[in-house]
Amino acid sequence: MTTTADGLLYLLRAEPTLLPPAPDTDVAAAIDRRRYDEVHPCLRCGSLAHCALVAHTEIGNRWVDLCILCTEWLRANANT
Repeated sequence: MTTTADGLLYLLRAEPTLLPPAPDTDVAAAIDRRRYDEVHPCLRCGSLAHCALVAHTEIGNRWVDLCILCTEWLRANANT
């Protein structure tokens, strides 16, 4: 089943508990640690994630880990 970029963003907004918690302070340093020092799968395709994004949700900051291709896909196709 394929998901559109907007569909993925809608799902993450509706169910932020699907994403791991991210820190509320020193976010830039935390992003660097997560990208370079930790190993996480891409949320969309399961490949090795090289991009760590932070989603600001109703329950606090959450990690969105994506590979390079899925990050570009999201940026190119998201309308919201």
